[in-house]
Amino acid sequence: MVTGHGKTNSYLHRFKIIEAPTCPCGTRDQDTDHLLFECKLLNKERNILKEAILKTNNWPTSKMDLLRKYFKVFSNLLTKYLSTK
Repeated sequence: MVTGHGKTNSYLHRFKIIEAPTCPCGTRDQDTDHLLFECKLLNKERNILKEAILKTNNWPTSKMDLLRKYFKVFSNLLTKYLSTK
């Protein structure tokens, strides 16, 4: 997800694996930025991640910081996303 090479609908659509790049939430194409910062289906997990980051850093943070500093909380968001696939 951090590199943009994940199982997002935008990525799969680009390679003609699926027909539409739209997120199941219906608001826009499902890319990594949408999932990390906007998707209403991940609001609960994003809020937990955001709270953890705001204790020591600014939101939004870089994708690299998500891996380096906040991986445990970030993995909860990833787990929720992957369970909806």
